[in-house]
Amino acid sequence: MNFLSLISLRVRNLLKANLWSQYDLSQRSGIPNSTLSTVLKEKCKGVNSETLLNICRGFDIRIKDFFDDEMFEPENILDD
Repeated sequence: MNFLSLISLRVRNLLKANLWSQYDLSQRSGIPNSTLSTVLKEKCKGVNSETLLNICRGFDIRIKDFFDDEMFEPENILDD
């Protein structure tokens, strides 16, 4: 998968694990629901560091914990 797809999948997995909706994350992270929708639908070119940081804050996790998943191992990331 490409990097954006992996980020989208990771956010979806965290939403599911927390039993949250996209709207819940929007409220907790301060990220507009429309921005989260764009990320989750992979309709953006990438996710900037501020958005990623706010996603992590919304989930109350560290950035390193966000990427601490085998999906982010180099062999699982395809070039765009």
